[in-house]
Amino acid sequence: MGDHEHRKDLAGEYRWGDIGQIVLLIVFITGTCFDLFLLKISDSWQCAFPWYFRIVMFLPLIFVSWYLSQKSHKIIFKEEREELIVIKTDVYAIIRHPMYLGAILTYLAFVILSISVFSIVIFIVVIIFYYYLCRYEEQILIEKLGNQYKNYMKRVPTLIPRLRKWRWGIWLIGCDGNNLLINFINIHLL
Repeated sequence: MGDHEHRKDLAGEYRWGDIGQIVLLIVFITGTCFDLFLLKISDSWQCAFPWYFRIVMFLPLIFVSWYLSQKSHKIIFKEEREELIVIKTDVYAIIRHPMYLGAILTYLAFVILSISVFSIVIFIVVIIFYYYLCRYEEQILIEKLGNQYKNYMKRVPTLIPRLRKWRWGIWLIGCDGNNLLINFINIHLL
């Protein structure tokens, strides 16, 4: 648990959520290393997918997971609101649990990088764990916010964005005085 239990603008979280996340991370790292360096079960898979292919897949996933985690963390914890509200802006307009999706994408990135059989098995457990956390926290939010949160649930998916509503745009590299402005692919809702 963090040091934010006193805040009345936060609904709460699963009692063992933080410990569960730490345990899963330790099991994932230990198991993947054991598989890659001692058992070497996944050697044939690694030959099938060259390292450069895995890096190309890894980097965007890590970037997106970092972005989702940082953005959602700032939105939730940066400012203390007077009361509990449904946050429907920014990444929370796209998915209800961007911080958890960020964690899941981080695991996926390392599954792709390692291509370890053990990491794939633990990844499935990770998805189930985070889905359980989502459902648990949503029950708390429904109890505290009622129809306001239920309506939000109808409009915004839990973890996987509805891609049919997306529009893709590209911002070009520009120059502003001495500062080079580089804007990457911008993905936003219509």
